[in-house]
Amino acid sequence: MFLIVDGYNLSRSGSLLLSEDPVSPEGREALCSLLSSYARGKGFRLTVVFDGRGGGSAERVRRPFKGGTAIFSSRTESADDAIRGLSGNAPPGTVVVTSDRGLAGTLSARAVTVVSCEEFADRLFAFQMEGIKGTSDGEEESRGGQAKKGEGRKQKKRDRERDRILRKL
Repeated sequence: MFLIVDGYNLSRSGSLLLSEDPVSPEGREALCSLLSSYARGKGFRLTVVFDGRGGGSAERVRRPFKGGTAIFSSRTESADDAIRGLSGNAPPGTVVVTSDRGLAGTLSARAVTVVSCEEFADRLFAFQMEGIKGTSDGEEESRGGQAKKGEGRKQKKRDRERDRILRKL
């Protein structure tokens, strides 16, 4: 599975508690470190996209870091444009983390699952707590009973596919 994260969008959403300024190199490094541990634990390939519009280089820049790749968009394109380009060639099951409605609207037509920054931050926090407490998902699922299934309760195929992908997230 492939995870594409809108870096500045996630760090500025207020959902993550980062001690560094999200625009500074230290803030980007802290975000990438946090995301790489999550991606390794879940088995995702990670790409974090940062906006280089206005002050970046003339071309898109890729910088590998431990556990993933950081991409800085060129000064003539936005991070949203870079994410659209990456998700256009992405394999099925790709997850894009962004709260940008315009970007999410254009990605929904593709075989990409879009997750808001708030929802992803909650999952990231739960993953960190799971690491601290040492609980597993299997323990929580085995406690609850099976809900009755019947006519009219089955979700649409597209929603079932999204839920299947998000369970892995």
